[in-house]
Amino acid sequence: MSPAAPTRRTLLTAFALAAGATALTGAAGTPALAAPGAAGNTGGIRRTRPALFVVGDSTSSAYQHSERPRAGWGQAMPLLLGPRAGVLDYAWSGASSKSYADAGLLDRVLGMLQPGDHLLIAFGHNDEKVQDPARGTLPGSTFEAYLRRYVDGALAHGAQPVLVTPVERRRFDAFGAARDTHGAYPQAVRDLAAATGTPLVDLTASSKDLWQRLGPEGTTSHFLHLAPGEHPQYPQGSADNTHFQALGALAVARLVAGELRSRRIVPPGWFADTAAAADPLGRMYWPGERPVDTPVVLDVGPGERFRTVQSAVDAAEPGGARRTVIRIQPGEYREVLHVPSSRPRISLVGTGAGPEDVVLVHDNASGTLKPDGSGPFGTFGSASARVDGADFVARNLTFGNDFDEAAHPEMKNRQAVALHLTGDRAVLSGVRLLGNQDTLLVNSPASGVAARSWFDRCYVEGDVDFVFGRGTAVFDGCELRSLDRGSDSNNGYVTAGSQDLSIERGYLFTGCRFTSGAAAGTVHLGRPWHPSGDPRAVAQVLVRDSWLGAHIAASPWTDMSGFSWREARFAEHANRGPGAQLTSDRPQLPAGEAERFTVRDYLAGEDGWAPQLAGTAVDCTALLDLPG
Repeated sequence: MSPAAPTRRTLLTAFALAAGATALTGAAGTPALAAPGAAGNTGGIRRTRPALFVVGDSTSSAYQHSERPRAGWGQAMPLLLGPRAGVLDYAWSGASSKSYADAGLLDRVLGMLQPGDHLLIAFGHNDEKVQDPARGTLPGSTFEAYLRRYVDGALAHGAQPVLVTPVERRRFDAFGAARDTHGAYPQAVRDLAAATGTPLVDLTASSKDLWQRLGPEGTTSHFLHLAPGEHPQYPQGSADNTHFQALGALAVARLVAGELRSRRIVPPGWFADTAAAADPLGRMYWPGERPVDTPVVLDVGPGERFRTVQSAVDAAEPGGARRTVIRIQPGEYREVLHVPSSRPRISLVGTGAGPEDVVLVHDNASGTLKPDGSGPFGTFGSASARVDGADFVARNLTFGNDFDEAAHPEMKNRQAVALHLTGDRAVLSGVRLLGNQDTLLVNSPASGVAARSWFDRCYVEGDVDFVFGRGTAVFDGCELRSLDRGSDSNNGYVTAGSQDLSIERGYLFTGCRFTSGAAAGTVHLGRPWHPSGDPRAVAQVLVRDSWLGAHIAASPWTDMSGFSWREARFAEHANRGPGAQLTSDRPQLPAGEAERFTVRDYLAGEDGWAPQLAGTAVDCTALLDLPG
């Protein structure tokens, strides 16, 4: 895109590294795949909130969105928690206390525990399968012996173990009375709790009482009972009396949370009102990956096997059968990074105290000549980092492009992209994106093809069109900082969307802050970009429930390259601040339409993707609190 006015190079002081940080430069050969890190090793990163860990079987595990509406009660626990604690659901479908420990999963979870955490231990269903030597245990001997390993391990790591008796199945006798289905296993758990002084949640008793109250008919909506054709994931229907639908998972989670709170097993304030109404289908998170799957962990930094971020990306497993978590030590990494489509499920995690401690940066601009002499990079090719792989995650780091505009007055095309996204289902949390013109390119593989991204509490900085492209993006609780170009009339544009008409949702800014040191009324919220004059590229941008600084123009949308902003899909809703006004040049969402333009509406797609609801974790970094 061409700038509407000359830009002024702003010193990006945010690139300054913390004292003692090391700059890493140069290219390294692609090393062999590093062995996965210790399963629970967080590389020195420490959670600032306590966590409620869940270990158990299929009744408590989290299910992927391809398995909806099946859900486990551990998956529903985040709906009941307040902000003081998080949930890490590492239950494993099909596991017994024996098979879970023998597979190394117990050691993995123990390695993640911190003082103040609680470990909910919920086994029994598969321990009953005594004919299976890999899973079966006996009450009165091996069952308790395995459970003791969980209790002792939690205590050794300063965490509080909590024993949970197995939830009852849906079984009724001929008179409609709920039946006991677990034999001696629940009593074995009770006896172990008494013998060791471990807190107990008697889910067997409370769930049997709930099923009795609901009766044979009332329980079908709680268990996975579906008529043929009722749900696309289960075209043949289902009559499962062990596993839950979302409603049942939430009901059982309420039983667990109620005992944890009423018996003061967890600190006061961890749970909100456990009886409050909740929409489990609308609010529950079905992850794209099983939380219990072990990721590959690669470390980048001084003294580590990988000296550059690119070499770690290249070492990730092609195809992304497992997520690769790349932990990056503090420093400046001056390299051009590419995450290809053949490397999905990459997580980049900065291990510093804040996102400013890990900086991924380069200085190519659109007009910069390629080293091979084939011509300039062009805007898209100028990106310091390009991500084509799906299910990308970045946390607690900075992407930047520090091309010096003032040092290159001879260059006509000075657009310089910090991050170029084309992969679907990208999550950026606590990330800074720094540049001038065209800082963030939210793109997709092709026109008319959707690619979604969620920016959670991020900081985006630039001047001209510094959020642009045809992708779908939600900016949730972010700061959009417009740099001051020194003009008293035009200091730039925040967005330049180019979504195809077939894409209903473009950019959503919700709960954001639009800030600047520029003169009042000199920055526009956006303009419509029609690449190569494409008439179908009609931007869709909604700014809602956000704070707008005085720099935002009274008429915040403007034309571009002969295309009128009035023909674009621009709107506002319930904004505030000195830059928020109600005028004829500021389209507002029609009355009653606000509920159709939410984070969920922008991100769900056909697969129900909902990263904003994530209360379970794919890897041990997913619920780390970000500084600030």
